[in-house]
Amino acid sequence: MRYLLALLICCSAALSAQSDTTRAINRLEVGAHFGIMEHTVDFTPNANEENFRGNTYGLTLRYFDHHLVGIQAELSYVEAGWREDFEEDFTSLYERATNYAEVLILTQFSVGRGAFQPMLQAGPYLAFPLGDTEMTPEGFVLPDTDIISRYEYDIPFRLNYGAQAGLGFNLQLGRLTIQAEGRYLLGFNDIIRNGDTTTVISRRVGYGGRGAVLFAL
Repeated sequence: MRYLLALLICCSAALSAQSDTTRAINRLEVGAHFGIMEHTVDFTPNANEENFRGNTYGLTLRYFDHHLVGIQAELSYVEAGWREDFEEDFTSLYERATNYAEVLILTQFSVGRGAFQPMLQAGPYLAFPLGDTEMTPEGFVLPDTDIISRYEYDIPFRLNYGAQAGLGFNLQLGRLTIQAEGRYLLGFNDIIRNGDTTTVISRRVGYGGRGAVLFAL
């Protein structure tokens, strides 16, 4: 999936480089977005996980200087994390929630000249952890050992980066644009540094839906 995201980004960049052959326009839009994503973390060693559902909301800026290709920037507050089932006599799941301030830059390719325009976009993100909370199952006791696990462990501040891709549409109604899409997120670095705990790999994964309302200036 990482290679697919890289391919989407490269294709978007190539389309942008060829944009001088498309009809020139100048349209700057600002607005707000909201989304819901199902988050997990790709762990090695493997963990028995369930999805963590979190909201994403923030501000969107979209600029097109040609009809087909443009750039979209987003500043978001993101609720992410993971949940684990310890498969023992616990009545609840282990849960770790992390909030991020996220900056995302997307290259957007849209099709059509009417009000309804299918679109594909992809690009890199950079997320700044703002804080996290941990909920352990009732009755869970961390084993008394010198081995450091990720449970009851204070994760040090670490920037998270990766890529996102979206497939959806823009509905353009005069100066107003309504945007809806499905999103996929793939982290490229570990949220827990390798060597700090028994966790070797810990990379964010997420999928969900997102909508935005934008107004042309």
